[in-house]
Amino acid sequence: AVDGGALALAWLALGLVAANLALRVVVVALTAPPRRPADGPPLRTLVVLGSGGHTAEMFALLRALPPSRYAPRSYVLADTDSTSAAKVDAHEAAIGATLALDDTVDDSMLELVSDHCLIRTPRSREVGQNYVTAAFTTARATIHAFGVVWREAPDVVLTNGPGTCLPICLAAFALRLIGVRGKKPLVVYAESVCRVRKLSLTGEILYRLRIADALFVQWEGLLAKYPRAKYAGRVM
Repeated sequence: AVDGGALALAWLALGLVAANLALRVVVVALTAPPRRPADGPPLRTLVVLGSGGHTAEMFALLRALPPSRYAPRSYVLADTDSTSAAKVDAHEAAIGATLALDDTVDDSMLELVSDHCLIRTPRSREVGQNYVTAAFTTARATIHAFGVVWREAPDVVLTNGPGTCLPICLAAFALRLIGVRGKKPLVVYAESVCRVRKLSLTGEILYRLRIADALFVQWEGLLAKYPRAKYAGRVM
């Protein structure tokens, strides 16, 4: 028979571990991210791509950001995405052509700023997929996403809400919970311009659970409903 005292001690230890984890989640979620100096080193950036309108908005956003500040860039796209890779190539080719004409950019800087890669990941949920099977595919995608974020060790995760982004954002938040030095990515979420009255489901999750360190909306009226969001105009 199991000794009652030992069993009670085991349950107490388990309770303390759970309480400590819950406290850690709260602290990480409520702690403001460290500010990165504007003149600091380039930020390793993980860009999560979707398809269609999400991808068009993301590249509009990327064109507004200085590539020398957000480099190197790793692009995450779903393993079923057949169109985004060509758009990445075109975007990066445009960056390389612009930098090649800049006399202030030396070869080492050109190599750093032009550095990029593509990463395929399982899609968490296909369009029309039922929620029962989606729970399993989302779990698989999250496990894969954790490996991606661990290997890439980004400073910033940049996303705007495609189906591939939630596992990546959860993985980034999990790494901050663990607290491994050099693996504390910030999550920046830009809501779609189509969201005029409320956030998308992904946006709601990232906002309510405080997984996103910065959440931008493209309609100023949303700030009344989501006061922690930021408005910085429209990207398209």
